[in-house]
Amino acid sequence: MSFNMLMLRCLIAVPPEPETNELLTDPILLAHRGLVQHAPENTLPSFSAAIELGLSIELDVYQTSDEHLVVIHDRTVDRTTNGTGEVTEMTLAEIRKLDAGSWFDSRFTGEQVPTLEEVFKLVRKHQRTPVTIALNMKVISQGIEENIVRVVEKYELFDQLFAFGQSSDSSHRFKRANPKLRTTVYLNDSEADQFIAALSDPLADCLWVRFIPNVEAMEQARKLGKQVWLALHIGENRPDIWDEARANKMDGICTDWPLACSRHWRLGAKPKGD
Repeated sequence: MSFNMLMLRCLIAVPPEPETNELLTDPILLAHRGLVQHAPENTLPSFSAAIELGLSIELDVYQTSDEHLVVIHDRTVDRTTNGTGEVTEMTLAEIRKLDAGSWFDSRFTGEQVPTLEEVFKLVRKHQRTPVTIALNMKVISQGIEENIVRVVEKYELFDQLFAFGQSSDSSHRFKRANPKLRTTVYLNDSEADQFIAALSDPLADCLWVRFIPNVEAMEQARKLGKQVWLALHIGENRPDIWDEARANKMDGICTDWPLACSRHWRLGAKPKGD
């Protein structure tokens, strides 16, 4: 582990790894846009910090006007870089000239908007155990699914990655490009009653939900081999929700506060029912 990562562990008071296997059934923690409390969102430092600390990651992908894949959240570069413009209307070269770090802290001045390939290289280089990657396309540009599949194939990440938030038409294009690319069905807070029906959807390799299914529903999902991921709202720091998702044995939680959640569980009680 690098000196910088050792310092980061100290600064954020990450507890030591457990000496037993009692927490192996905890939900996977997806660091939303990387470790956003400590580095600029959707950048290599943000993802690197998360991976070094044993977290999985969520990221956002756009296709540039010259058909390169870049990792950034907004439709424009305005909020998270020193530039302006629509991501899909800019070339990769134009986007790479921008500073994507100084808005967060001067220590990150000069940090670039990463390509999807750079993030995958980072995962392959630094993961000690397989990192789950939740991939969200904000704009469905022509050919983006096929381009994403090509990069996933190159880095052999089908077992670690799933795409969420896209339309069923987009999911079908993923499957035509390569059926091994896992896709999701999304259910919001008001659609909890559709959970069981959604399990039978052939595009639902995973379910991405805004609510916590009950224990019986999660058991049914497990029987069918479906993963269920809880998407917390941006900025939501809710130990009570983390604990309920853990008790009901959800597969994972996407949160802005993965380290706080991990620490809460490590210092607290075992999951209910164990």
